[in-house]
Amino acid sequence: MRMAALSLVALVGCATQKSAQTSHDATLASDGVDTGTSTQRGDTGMASFEVTGTITDQDGTAVPEAIVMVGGQPDTMALTDEDGNYALWYTEIGMGEPAIVAAKQGYRATAREFFSPDTPLDLRLKLVGPPDNEDYVYQDPGDGFNEAEEDCSHCHTNFVLDFNKSKHVESARNPLLQDLYAGVNRALDNEDDCLNAGGAWMQGLEPGSAATAVLKCYLGGGVLPDLNHACGDSDQLACDDPSLPEPEWPSDFGACADCHAPGIDGKAGGRDLHDAHGLSYEKGIHCDVCHKVRDVDMSQPPGIGQRLILGRPSEPGKNTFIWDPVYFGPLLDVPNVAMGGSIQPKFDEAVFCAGCHEQNQQALLPGDALDPALWPEGLPIHSTYSEWEDGPYNQEATPCQFCHMPGDTEATNSVDIATPEAQSITFGFPRHPSDTRRHTFRGPLQGESRLIDTALYISVAAQRSGDVLEATVSVANIGCGHAIPTGEPMRALVLVVEADGDCGALSASEGMTIPDTGGTLAHGIEGFDVSSTASAISWPAAAAIAEPGHVIRVVRPSGVFSDYAGIGVFGDPDLSAEDKGMEISDPIGQATVTEVDGDTIYLSTSISSEAGDHLYLGDAWPEMAEDGDAARHLAGLPGTTFSKVLLDSEGSRHVPHYRATDIASDNRIAPGTNALTHHSFSVPSSCSTGEVRATVIYRPIPLSLARARGWDATDAIIATAATDWSD
Repeated sequence: MRMAALSLVALVGCATQKSAQTSHDATLASDGVDTGTSTQRGDTGMASFEVTGTITDQDGTAVPEAIVMVGGQPDTMALTDEDGNYALWYTEIGMGEPAIVAAKQGYRATAREFFSPDTPLDLRLKLVGPPDNEDYVYQDPGDGFNEAEEDCSHCHTNFVLDFNKSKHVESARNPLLQDLYAGVNRALDNEDDCLNAGGAWMQGLEPGSAATAVLKCYLGGGVLPDLNHACGDSDQLACDDPSLPEPEWPSDFGACADCHAPGIDGKAGGRDLHDAHGLSYEKGIHCDVCHKVRDVDMSQPPGIGQRLILGRPSEPGKNTFIWDPVYFGPLLDVPNVAMGGSIQPKFDEAVFCAGCHEQNQQALLPGDALDPALWPEGLPIHSTYSEWEDGPYNQEATPCQFCHMPGDTEATNSVDIATPEAQSITFGFPRHPSDTRRHTFRGPLQGESRLIDTALYISVAAQRSGDVLEATVSVANIGCGHAIPTGEPMRALVLVVEADGDCGALSASEGMTIPDTGGTLAHGIEGFDVSSTASAISWPAAAAIAEPGHVIRVVRPSGVFSDYAGIGVFGDPDLSAEDKGMEISDPIGQATVTEVDGDTIYLSTSISSEAGDHLYLGDAWPEMAEDGDAARHLAGLPGTTFSKVLLDSEGSRHVPHYRATDIASDNRIAPGTNALTHHSFSVPSSCSTGEVRATVIYRPIPLSLARARGWDATDAIIATAATDWSD
């Protein structure tokens, strides 16, 4: 446990003023040393003496259980008694300007340099008074060191440079978020294309502006048009049209801004995402937002002003400060008056991240409702925190910050020009790397060393028995403290399994196949909307979009369901495999599209499909898939997917979470666990040796949603494995 980040409860238990001083006096007495207040000198010749005094608040009232310490030396900590008195032992270290620091949760830290042994050192703590100050204006963190600008990057340059490369800076201006919120398709950028696709070409707000109108294609619904009835329909103005009359303004915002745009000045929480412009749009979840969080209340809904309780200062400031500064953080001894450091141990705990990364949601669309028997506490849309809490990484040493904010081993502290020799109130005190965490907020695909590339261990076993090759693939989550994938439920892993021999590629005959989560251009059912004859298929929906080179894959529902070890309610051992919602579909065959004529699709080879078989139109799997390739439609291939599949009230799958009322399945891989898949391949008699390969793809966006919104979708290859087989 790092002493500088101890909880106040722990401090009360281990560092009372009386017990700390008694122990120190006893040690000195055992060495024959006078324990009075006179200055002592040890073997090094450095001065050592007792410092005493009283800690009061701004009104002169004693502050009990305040923490007092020598700055940067947590082993000197003491707590004040009920009268605010303290005593601690100071030993000169010969570097910088030593300071006695006082701190307590709810107060700004304070300190004094140039103290002496013969003068009581009294310090005054200034309360951070509630309530949150809605008149406060958030401060820009800056873009890097500028001597003329007194922003965050003036002193904390590397922190700000890290942040400006993170996804937190993009949280409000993420184009996918903005498209889903307004309900637009960004690829349809002219009226003809928009109307031909069935959209409405209308005026709306340019994201990030206060009132600039632009023409956009509204198609497929969105948070504002779906949640508000007075705007967004075909005979109404768009819900983000700047000219919308006030009586028709949207009033339900889906709580999007509460986490994605927390830095909007004024009222905290319940804001329109389109209120984010200027700093709140450009810098998203920036320094001055996070470090104004005075507490986290998990009994409240996620987001700013609710679970994240703000403490923007209301006390008048001096000189250039309109308000007396306060920045909440995990360290006790940050007494610089420009910071007004206020200890909040939760900054060092996973629960701080749960302020947004844990969300149980009620039905949002008008008229929709959840099944209270299934989801009595709401639909678990985001469960990253509870996944960590239930897993083996739930340790004090491995909170979320351990991976996503790694310690800086090269910095003295958070001030870029700080050195141990210059330690002081102004330049701070030396810190352990775990107390100087990089503000990268590392995401799964961020940086050259991607976190997700170390998350999985995949292995393949194969054995031939006659004319059948049996293969088993194990995918283990060895590197994530939470399930993989996690966070936004649109994310999925796609496992592709393939086998070949010295006679060529082998055809799959039984075992798990990739469901629609893996992407499909069209999905049909033989005997319902598809009719097959030899190597020709009558399938109007697919024929409208099929092209030569596409692939049609046929799978057959087996009536057997995967009894996977799932997440949340889907991890309940009493839940039946059928209730877990993933029926295994065996591979029947696949063929390449050679020609399309009207409603008929001609194939490179015939497929013997039966009534009830499922057909998927998709893309060919290449001989050599590359990381960063455009995402392919892979439903029907041997393999599977790992994801949380959201349903809306009409039963549509893979819906954005604002539409969700149910979860069909959740087979994501929990930390420290693995998933097994089984596959059979037919082996011709001419084959004697070969290989089975498995590839795991991380897919951030469902292809169905990417097509509907005009988004680019790419795949990241995050794990591969192979094994040889022979007779």
